[in-house]
Amino acid sequence: MGAVVLADRAAGRLAHHLGTLGQLALLVLGVHLAADRLDDRVHAVLSVAVHAADTWLGPPLWAVAETIGLEGDALHLWTLMPLPIASAALALTVELSAVAVLAASFLLTERRARPTWQRWRACLGLEAIVLPLTLAGVLVAGGWSLAMGLEDLLPNGLPSQLAATSVGIAAVLRYGLPAWKRAVVNLDPPDRPTRGLARVAILVPIGLLAWMHGLPVWGWLA
Repeated sequence: MGAVVLADRAAGRLAHHLGTLGQLALLVLGVHLAADRLDDRVHAVLSVAVHAADTWLGPPLWAVAETIGLEGDALHLWTLMPLPIASAALALTVELSAVAVLAASFLLTERRARPTWQRWRACLGLEAIVLPLTLAGVLVAGGWSLAMGLEDLLPNGLPSQLAATSVGIAAVLRYGLPAWKRAVVNLDPPDRPTRGLARVAILVPIGLLAWMHGLPVWGWLA
C-alpha cells in the first residue's frame, strides 16, 4: 500500500506541475500573439513622433546649431534613434512585463473559492476591470495560437480544422479557465484610486490587441 500511496502522490504532483506549465504556455502564446501586433503599432507611433519633431523642433534647433557653430542637424538627436530596433525593444519590454504581471496574478496567489459577483464588486477598481479582461483575451488568443500551430501540422481540410479548433478550446477550458478564476478571486480591494496604475498601463495595449487579433471570429465577420 505504501508504494501505491507514494505513486498516487507523485502522480498528483506531476499533474499539478503539468497544469501549471499548461497555464503558462497558454499565457505566453497569447501575449506573444498580441505583442507581435504591438511592434508594428509602436513603430508607427514613433515614426509620427519623429516626423512631428522634424516639423516643429527642426527649424528652431537648426537655427540654434548654426548660431553656436555646429552642424545644422547636430541637435536633432531623434534622428539617431533606429526606429525598428527601438519599437522592437519597447514591444519586447511590454510583452515580458505583461507575462510577469499576468502570471503573478494566478501563480503567486492562494487557491480560494470560485469568484462571485459580490466579491468582484467589493474589489471594483481600474485593475479589477483591466486584469480580468486582459487575461481572458490573452488566454483565448493563446488557445487560438495553439490551434493554428496544430492545424499547420495536419493535412489541409475541414477535419484538421475541426480537430485543431477542438484542441484549442479544450486547452482554454482545461488550463485557461482555472487560471482566470484564480486571478479574479484573488483581486484585492483598491486602497487608493491609483492602485495598480503601472500594471494597468502595461496590460491595456496587450489586452486590446489580444481581443482584436486573438479571436478567430473577427476574420469570419470581416
